[in-house]
Amino acid sequence: MKKSPLSFVISPKTSKKKDNQSPSSRRPRSLAESWREEILDAKARLEPFLMATPLIFSDFLTETFGISVWLKLESLQPTGSFKVRPAFNSILASREECEVSGLVTSSSGNFAQAVAYAAELLELNAIVVMMKNASRFKRSRTEAYGAHVELCGNTAKARSETVERIHEEDGHHIIHPYNSRESIAGNGVLGLELLEQIDQDFNLIVPVSGGGLISGTALTVKAARPNCRIFGVQPELNPSMRRSLEKGAPVQVKTGKSIADALTVPMPGANTFPIVQQLVEDVFLVNEKSMAESIDLLSLEQKLVVEAGGAASVAALRHFDFENNTMPIVCVISGGNLDPELLTKACRSAHQINKQVFREYKPTR
Repeated sequence: MKKSPLSFVISPKTSKKKDNQSPSSRRPRSLAESWREEILDAKARLEPFLMATPLIFSDFLTETFGISVWLKLESLQPTGSFKVRPAFNSILASREECEVSGLVTSSSGNFAQAVAYAAELLELNAIVVMMKNASRFKRSRTEAYGAHVELCGNTAKARSETVERIHEEDGHHIIHPYNSRESIAGNGVLGLELLEQIDQDFNLIVPVSGGGLISGTALTVKAARPNCRIFGVQPELNPSMRRSLEKGAPVQVKTGKSIADALTVPMPGANTFPIVQQLVEDVFLVNEKSMAESIDLLSLEQKLVVEAGGAASVAALRHFDFENNTMPIVCVISGGNLDPELLTKACRSAHQINKQVFREYKPTR
């Protein structure tokens, strides 16, 4: 019988140094311990509202790469992305304050929808600040859930300043999309699900923007199974976490216009970065072409609708060192809110895609 992940404290036996352990498996116990109660509290908060998402085996990717590949389908969440986890946990953790003053947040789209959905379900007043160039599809979905969308300039600075202004003028409680402890803990519940769904050590590839998803998941997974290896992936046009890891501190980068509009944060969070720095092996960078092809392939081979940010974890497989990593790979499909125009394009091109196209990205053994 599998050990319950609810006791995800590193035991003295598993914390001993082993020759085959990865560098991050020998980190201090204190980091995971400091989050334990918050992640378990988040699990209890989310259970009445969200069900565990499926972990499915990919025959196609397994055959292509010669190693077991699994897909964690966060794209099947109620709003089409993992963001409902941090949204619900953040709002429920401060529910009384939100009931009195309402809430305000900012987002490029997925967190906007998640907050709007949670606020509607909990009967709360929500304002979501979005840039004028945000996806019209995601904006309309946010408004459909009942939130008021406040448009701002097309910079992260303008977005954060607008949130602060609304907070100061109207007293709305601020919900942070990725850097608060509540957001990180909410994402940690995904890790608990994985520990229930796969009963062996594994490699985990997680799309990265501000770092909330990968930090929360890494805290949970590495605490219970320190030999698991966590990898991040970002678009080449928005490499904020990768560049910050290279510099050894959070740095702001100039971001480009990427089809992965969910992965646009120009600087990692002050809370998320240290966790990634300690627990994550590496952050891969993928180009626009590889993400677009991954959207097509997931549509054709897996019958999944996946947005570019969610498909990035599959695109990252071409960077993976298969010679030295024989454990199964879990790719987090973080979102499925694909713009209708891109979805139509994916459907038109999917029939032209075959295994050989993807094998071009397979590392040479």
